[in-house]
Amino acid sequence: MATGAARAPLKISTQERVGVLADCTRDEYERRLGRLREEMDRAGVDALLLTSETNVRYATALYELGWIIPAYFHAAVIPRAPELPPAVFVPDGDQVQAQGSWVETVVRWDFPVGFYTGRVGDSLVDALVGWLDRLGLGAGTIATELGAHARLGLSIEIFDALRARLLEARWRDCGDVVWPVRMIKSSEEIRRLSEAGRISCLGVRAGFEALQDGATERDIANVMAATMHEAGGGEIRFLSLYAGPHRALWADSIPRRESVLRPGGLLQFDGGCTYDGYFCDFKRMAALGEPTADRRRFFEIARAAEQAAIDAIAPGVPCGEVYEASQRVIRAAGYTEWVAACQAMGWSGIGHGLGLDIHEQPGLSIGNTTPLAAGMVLAVEPFFFHDGRFPLWEAEGKYGLEDVVLVTEGGAQLLTPDSLISRDLWVA
Repeated sequence: MATGAARAPLKISTQERVGVLADCTRDEYERRLGRLREEMDRAGVDALLLTSETNVRYATALYELGWIIPAYFHAAVIPRAPELPPAVFVPDGDQVQAQGSWVETVVRWDFPVGFYTGRVGDSLVDALVGWLDRLGLGAGTIATELGAHARLGLSIEIFDALRARLLEARWRDCGDVVWPVRMIKSSEEIRRLSEAGRISCLGVRAGFEALQDGATERDIANVMAATMHEAGGGEIRFLSLYAGPHRALWADSIPRRESVLRPGGLLQFDGGCTYDGYFCDFKRMAALGEPTADRRRFFEIARAAEQAAIDAIAPGVPCGEVYEASQRVIRAAGYTEWVAACQAMGWSGIGHGLGLDIHEQPGLSIGNTTPLAAGMVLAVEPFFFHDGRFPLWEAEGKYGLEDVVLVTEGGAQLLTPDSLISRDLWVA
């Protein structure tokens, strides 16, 4: 906005209908709002400016497809003071979609001329600045997505303009406020994560049942995806499938038509479907034909490391101890130097939280003193290289399992259970 230019009046409306097809119940929304305000009070934060899709969705229950458009910005401002109203910020014309939120105050910003190809930002900056000033928060401590574990949902151009207008504001990352709330899943979130796990297991089992000489990675991935969709799964945002010998190392690989399965090869799946926005992230391995004794042995080392990590999970246990439990198994198998080499390179984590994002806090990593708590949902995934070879690109293969684990009052519960697809090496 040019210096001295008149600012358009704020477009503020109070929704008469809220929670239309909301992403959570009203009680769940109120619980989340209360917990966020508790954490803001603890951290000395006056307001949250949430801009990432999953943070806005979590805090307001607003979910819509507009997020797929890069310039279609949505945001939420959550004040710490309970007497100040939360607000959602949407492009003008999105009032109907905004009814999906439980937030009663909607602040709208104008599409610029040539919205899809032109410059975007002045109206949104005006709306955010105007609303924060109206609440008396323009010179407060404002937390937003500045850290490594969330992505700012505004363009750098817009965020720079916002900071230039709010010169007295103190900015900080919102992770210290948001993650303590999002780490502990409600019963509704656990239900969605359980369904994502169940459906993903069915899909992977169907894909492994279709394994045969001459099939491609893409063929098997298509069977898995079709089964997941048929069983009620939502988006499939991460489905990795990679076959050996050359691709058995490459985690996070896109299934290729060019990669053909042949007898003697290993296959590893990683990922899963979502269910109502919540991810599954698990891993299984298969062999086309009977694997060599060495390959089976290395797989069993990785499996034992995963089981040791799962056995260590209980409320109050530091996250770092779960990591250490898995590495003790690998050291005991005679690969102390391999563990040390991984740690020296910084590869010292064996899992992460799971929810609306595929990687959430806490991290199951070396030295992490965060205590586990009932209601956390974790993806546990220790790994091991063929013959303990290091670095990765010199090894013949990579071995590992991953499971989605709910921390319960009594320990751990698998949400990707063996009853649906075994953690044994699948031999086709």
